[in-house]
Amino acid sequence: MKRVVLFALWLACANVFAGERRPVLLETPVTYASGAGVVDRVKDECHIDELLAHRVGDALGRLNRTGDGTIDANSAPGDAQVLRLQISYVMGVGGGAWTGPKAISLSADLIDNGKVVRHAKFKRWSVGGVWGAFKGTCSILDRTSVIISKDLRRWVHNPHYVIKDDDAPPEGASATEAAPSAATDRDSGDKED
Repeated sequence: MKRVVLFALWLACANVFAGERRPVLLETPVTYASGAGVVDRVKDECHIDELLAHRVGDALGRLNRTGDGTIDANSAPGDAQVLRLQISYVMGVGGGAWTGPKAISLSADLIDNGKVVRHAKFKRWSVGGVWGAFKGTCSILDRTSVIISKDLRRWVHNPHYVIKDDDAPPEGASATEAAPSAATDRDSGDKED
């Protein structure tokens, strides 16, 4: 009986000192910065803003443990912090991996009570992985948005995490030569927080 009481007391103390983590919601729609460099055909066909909203929203929903990771830009966030994304550049043209690597550059602002508390600019790229030669441009950009979502989930959860730019793949690298990049390594070692 003593063990049960001590365990219950320990749980109560742990909850008090752990503190509640405030949810972070992605502001939708994800926007393009003015003068963002994006090929119109890729922008129209791939809907990169929607890819990012879906992938990052899902990642934040898992982090919040509520299933909801997005909020409309015109809504009040309540007690939540807001993550605002702006796409500044998309490297990619049609032709899938045959036309080289695809990259998304963006800026992220973490907003708390209307004030920007953290800011990051970074880019992620991919050549599509091992089967990249058989993937289209939109599929490769979606793969990149998955990597971005994992980075952003860590970034909002841990104030000490710094998102660094990925190095571009070497010129003329095939999908199999460029696959073991830092982005791919992050994919495999990711654990839920």
